[in-house]
Amino acid sequence: MEASTPAETSKPVDSRYYEAGATWEDDTHRSLRRSRTLAWLVSGVASVVAGLSLLTLVLILPLKEFEPYVIEVDKTTGYLEVARALKPGDLSQNEAVTAANLVRYIRARETYDAREIKQNYDLAQLYSTGTASRDLTWAYTPSNARSLDKLYGRNVTVSVDVKSVSLLNSTTASVRFSTTTRRENSSTTDNWVAVVKFRYTTTPIKNEWRFD
Repeated sequence: MEASTPAETSKPVDSRYYEAGATWEDDTHRSLRRSRTLAWLVSGVASVVAGLSLLTLVLILPLKEFEPYVIEVDKTTGYLEVARALKPGDLSQNEAVTAANLVRYIRARETYDAREIKQNYDLAQLYSTGTASRDLTWAYTPSNARSLDKLYGRNVTVSVDVKSVSLLNSTTASVRFSTTTRRENSSTTDNWVAVVKFRYTTTPIKNEWRFD
């Protein structure tokens, strides 16, 4: 039997085709491995950063505190004052002694009574130094035309009522007080705030000052 058309013969495949396929497959696997490695690296870095952030937060939490304060408003003057931080317990021994000394100083310094001038003056001078001492001396100097004994004489008194003492820091205090000036037929009340700088020195030598 004779064939009507000649038989087709297959051509050999170029070896470069297989080589190109193998190269493409290697490149694909290499790219996948690189992507997977990069993903793990990014994930690891993110985990480390998150861990460090959490550690930092834990370390700084004890440093963050909310400290409440009491604000006093004087109904008469409208004066605002931060009384002191709210802490458990009462005043410490040192704070109580300091507050008492400040009250004694303000009373002695601002009180005027002709019968007690020397006593108040001496006590106020005991608590004074520097400019405060010089100002007090000038307030009672005979050559001062506006000395307190000339202004008030013997018939006027000035009494002091200390409202509060706030220790601002270890060397400064705010003292809120009022003075009432009484004359023969009238009286006047004024409100004051004194900011007092203080420090402790040696104990007074005289027992009369220790027991005052």
